Amino acid sequence: MSFQDVGRGGRSTRPPQRRGPQQGYSTQGGAFSSAAAGNGRSPPPTNPNTANSSYDHISDSILQYQKNVALLERMSLKLHTPEETPVLQTQYTLQIDVITQLGQRIETQLSAADKRLATMSRSEAAGCRTTHVKLNRDYRMVEQKYKNVMLDVRKRKGVAEARRRERR
Repeated sequence: MSFQDVGRGGRSTRPPQRRGPQQGYSTQGGAFSSAAAGNGRSPPPTNPNTANSSYDHISDSILQYQKNVALLERMSLKLHTPEETPVLQTQYTLQIDVITQLGQRIETQLSAADKRLATMSRSEAAGCRTTHVKLNRDYRMVEQKYKNVMLDVRKRKGVAEARRRERR
């Protein structure tokens, strides 16, 4: 079970419904869209102070982070090759900035959720703790993938520079 399955109970076979811009959410959808959407109607307004609502937002942020890391990885495969262009370099740099900002936002959200867990009663916290641990683990896995992509780019840059020196 991953952060995409949280909220669906792992049993739903219906495809997730996406939140529209009228609800103030991105059109990218999210892992909790189907849980909030019911039977095709607009999702009910959520209280931002509830634990489930905060986990909805964290899950959406992690999903967006994952998509951005995948995009960065595709871009990175063209770096230090004949396909590299100044536009690609600019897009790559901007994508890193976006990922950094998303990572900071997720860290803040997870930290706030952790503090809320500490203030809950034992029975309330027990229900949320599993979700919190899974979301935290999923974020760390995607974060590690991002770090691996960055490391791979540095290695390929070193190889490309060594080849240029050999040609001289």
